[in-house]
Amino acid sequence: MELLDIHTHHSPSNPLQAIMNVVASAGTALRLPSEDGFYSIGYHPWYLSADKEGDWSSLTSIANRTNVLAIGETGLDKLADATLDVQEHAFRKHIEISESIKKPLIIHAVHTLSEVIHLKKELNPAMPWIIHGFRGKKEMAKQLTDHGFYLSLGEKYNEEALKVIPVDKLFLETDESDVPILTLYQNASQYLD
Repeated sequence: MELLDIHTHHSPSNPLQAIMNVVASAGTALRLPSEDGFYSIGYHPWYLSADKEGDWSSLTSIANRTNVLAIGETGLDKLADATLDVQEHAFRKHIEISESIKKPLIIHAVHTLSEVIHLKKELNPAMPWIIHGFRGKKEMAKQLTDHGFYLSLGEKYNEEALKVIPVDKLFLETDESDVPILTLYQNASQYLD
Protein backbone atom coordinates (compact mmCIF):
# COMPACT_ATOMS: atom_id res chain seq x y z
CA MET A 1 0.00 0.00 0.00
CA GLU A 2 1.33 3.45 -0.91
CA LEU A 3 1.07 6.07 1.84
CA LEU A 4 1.37 9.74 0.97
CA ASP A 5 3.38 12.09 3.17
CA ILE A 6 1.63 15.37 2.32
CA HIS A 7 4.34 17.63 3.79
CA THR A 8 7.97 16.91 4.54
CA HIS A 9 11.21 18.86 4.74
CA HIS A 10 13.32 15.70 4.31
CA SER A 11 14.33 14.08 1.05
CA PRO A 12 11.99 11.08 0.98
CA SER A 13 13.31 7.57 0.37
CA ASN A 14 10.55 7.18 -2.22
CA PRO A 15 10.09 10.57 -3.89
CA LEU A 16 6.75 9.48 -5.36
CA GLN A 17 5.20 8.96 -1.92
CA ALA A 18 5.87 12.39 -0.43
CA ILE A 19 5.46 16.07 -1.18
CA MET A 20 8.73 17.72 -0.24
CA ASN A 21 8.35 21.32 0.82
CA VAL A 22 10.75 23.80 -0.72
CA VAL A 23 11.01 26.77 1.62
CA ALA A 24 11.77 29.90 -0.33
CA SER A 25 13.25 33.06 1.15
CA ALA A 26 12.57 36.46 -0.39
CA GLY A 27 15.69 37.70 -2.11
CA THR A 28 17.10 34.25 -2.97
CA ALA A 29 16.82 32.36 -6.25
CA LEU A 30 13.94 29.91 -6.40
CA ARG A 31 14.59 26.34 -7.52
CA LEU A 32 13.49 22.76 -6.94
CA PRO A 33 16.09 20.32 -5.58
CA SER A 34 15.60 17.99 -8.59
CA GLU A 35 13.21 17.15 -11.38
CA ASP A 36 12.27 13.89 -9.65
CA GLY A 37 9.61 13.63 -6.99
CA PHE A 38 6.76 15.86 -5.90
CA TYR A 39 7.03 19.32 -4.34
CA SER A 40 5.26 22.24 -2.78
CA ILE A 41 6.89 25.66 -2.94
CA GLY A 42 6.26 28.99 -1.27
CA TYR A 43 7.57 31.79 0.91
CA HIS A 44 7.39 30.72 4.55
CA PRO A 45 6.22 33.40 7.03
CA TRP A 46 9.46 33.02 9.00
CA TYR A 47 11.54 34.22 6.05
CA LEU A 48 9.58 37.29 5.01
CA SER A 49 10.64 40.86 5.55
CA ALA A 50 9.24 44.27 4.70
CA ASP A 51 12.31 45.21 2.65
CA LYS A 52 12.44 42.07 0.44
CA GLU A 53 9.55 41.25 -1.85
CA GLY A 54 9.13 37.72 -3.16
CA ASP A 55 9.82 36.94 -6.80
CA TRP A 56 6.20 36.13 -7.64
CA SER A 57 6.69 35.53 -11.36
CA SER A 58 9.46 32.98 -10.71
CA LEU A 59 7.37 31.32 -8.00
CA THR A 60 4.41 31.07 -10.40
CA SER A 61 6.63 29.69 -13.15
CA ILE A 62 8.07 26.97 -10.90
CA ALA A 63 4.67 26.24 -9.34
CA ASN A 64 3.28 25.55 -12.82
CA ARG A 65 5.55 22.51 -13.21
CA THR A 66 3.69 19.23 -13.17
CA ASN A 67 5.73 17.84 -10.26
CA VAL A 68 4.77 20.79 -8.04
CA LEU A 69 1.52 19.61 -6.48
CA ALA A 70 0.82 22.44 -4.03
CA ILE A 71 1.60 26.06 -3.16
CA GLY A 72 3.20 26.79 0.20
CA GLU A 73 3.85 26.42 2.87
CA THR A 74 2.55 29.90 3.39
CA GLY A 75 0.37 31.56 5.97
CA LEU A 76 0.39 33.61 9.12
CA ASP A 77 2.48 33.21 12.28
CA LYS A 78 2.24 35.58 15.25
CA LEU A 79 5.66 34.34 16.43
CA ALA A 80 7.46 35.25 13.19
CA ASP A 81 9.62 38.37 12.89
CA ALA A 82 7.70 39.79 9.92
CA THR A 83 4.63 41.85 10.76
CA LEU A 84 1.20 40.34 10.14
CA ASP A 85 0.68 42.94 7.38
CA VAL A 86 3.77 41.69 5.52
CA GLN A 87 2.72 38.08 6.08
CA GLU A 88 -0.85 38.71 4.91
CA HIS A 89 0.38 40.41 1.75
CA ALA A 90 2.52 37.34 0.91
CA PHE A 91 -0.28 34.96 1.91
CA ARG A 92 -2.69 36.72 -0.46
CA LYS A 93 -0.14 36.46 -3.29
CA HIS A 94 0.16 32.70 -2.66
CA ILE A 95 -3.64 32.42 -2.69
CA GLU A 96 -3.76 34.22 -6.06
CA ILE A 97 -1.19 31.78 -7.47
CA SER A 98 -3.04 28.78 -6.02
CA GLU A 99 -6.28 29.92 -7.62
CA SER A 100 -4.77 30.91 -10.96
CA ILE A 101 -2.88 27.63 -11.53
CA LYS A 102 -5.45 25.48 -9.70
CA LYS A 103 -3.27 23.85 -7.07
CA PRO A 104 -4.00 23.43 -3.33
CA LEU A 105 -2.52 25.65 -0.65
CA ILE A 106 -0.42 24.30 2.25
CA ILE A 107 -0.92 26.64 5.21
CA HIS A 108 1.33 27.36 8.18
CA ALA A 109 -0.81 28.95 10.91
CA VAL A 110 0.52 29.74 14.39
CA HIS A 111 -1.92 31.51 16.72
CA THR A 112 -3.73 32.79 13.61
CA LEU A 113 -6.46 30.28 12.79
CA SER A 114 -9.23 32.86 13.23
CA GLU A 115 -7.45 35.17 10.77
CA VAL A 116 -7.02 32.31 8.28
CA ILE A 117 -10.72 31.40 8.58
CA HIS A 118 -11.64 35.06 8.02
CA LEU A 119 -9.52 35.21 4.85
CA LYS A 120 -11.06 32.01 3.52
CA LYS A 121 -14.56 33.39 4.10
CA GLU A 122 -13.61 36.69 2.44
CA LEU A 123 -11.91 35.16 -0.62
CA ASN A 124 -14.04 32.02 -1.06
CA PRO A 125 -11.27 30.07 -2.85
CA ALA A 126 -12.03 27.18 -5.18
CA MET A 127 -8.78 25.35 -4.39
CA PRO A 128 -8.37 23.27 -1.20
CA TRP A 129 -6.70 24.87 1.81
CA ILE A 130 -4.70 22.44 3.95
CA ILE A 131 -3.65 23.42 7.47
CA HIS A 132 -0.39 21.56 8.00
CA GLY A 133 0.91 20.45 11.39
CA PHE A 134 -2.50 20.81 13.04
CA ARG A 135 -2.29 20.30 16.82
CA GLY A 136 -5.48 22.00 17.96
CA LYS A 137 -8.37 20.70 20.00
CA LYS A 138 -11.33 18.80 18.61
CA GLU A 139 -13.54 21.92 18.65
CA MET A 140 -11.10 23.78 16.41
CA ALA A 141 -10.73 20.73 14.14
CA LYS A 142 -14.51 20.60 13.75
CA GLN A 143 -14.75 24.34 13.10
CA LEU A 144 -12.02 24.19 10.44
CA THR A 145 -13.42 21.15 8.63
CA ASP A 146 -16.92 22.71 8.75
CA HIS A 147 -15.38 25.68 6.89
CA GLY A 148 -13.98 23.32 4.24
CA PHE A 149 -10.38 23.12 5.43
CA TYR A 150 -8.34 19.95 5.18
CA LEU A 151 -6.12 19.13 8.17
CA SER A 152 -2.72 17.49 8.10
CA LEU A 153 -1.39 15.92 11.28
CA GLY A 154 2.22 15.23 12.10
CA GLU A 155 4.00 13.36 14.85
CA LYS A 156 2.25 15.28 17.65
CA TYR A 157 -1.47 15.99 17.66
CA ASN A 158 -4.55 15.93 19.83
CA GLU A 159 -6.03 12.43 19.65
CA GLU A 160 -9.56 13.71 20.29
CA ALA A 161 -9.19 16.10 17.36
CA LEU A 162 -8.13 13.23 15.10
CA LYS A 163 -11.37 11.43 15.93
CA VAL A 164 -13.59 14.31 14.71
CA ILE A 165 -11.75 14.99 11.44
CA PRO A 166 -13.63 13.39 8.52
CA VAL A 167 -11.34 10.89 6.78
CA ASP A 168 -11.82 12.75 3.48
CA LYS A 169 -10.43 15.92 5.14
CA LEU A 170 -7.43 14.21 6.81
CA PHE A 171 -3.79 14.03 5.73
CA LEU A 172 -0.67 12.89 7.55
CA GLU A 173 2.81 14.39 7.31
CA THR A 174 6.31 13.98 8.70
CA ASP A 175 7.13 17.71 8.42
CA GLU A 176 10.54 17.96 10.13
CA SER A 177 10.18 14.75 12.18
CA ASP A 178 12.33 11.68 11.65
CA VAL A 179 9.39 9.37 12.44
CA PRO A 180 8.55 7.33 9.32
CA ILE A 181 5.23 8.13 7.63
CA LEU A 182 4.22 4.46 8.00
CA THR A 183 4.44 4.83 11.80
CA LEU A 184 2.22 7.92 11.68
CA TYR A 185 -0.39 6.05 9.64
CA GLN A 186 -0.25 3.07 12.03
CA ASN A 187 -0.67 5.33 15.08
CA ALA A 188 -3.58 7.22 13.50
CA SER A 189 -5.32 4.01 12.46
CA GLN A 190 -5.04 2.67 16.05
CA TYR A 191 -6.61 5.86 17.47
CA LEU A 192 -9.39 5.60 14.89
CA ASP A 193 -9.90 1.86 15.48
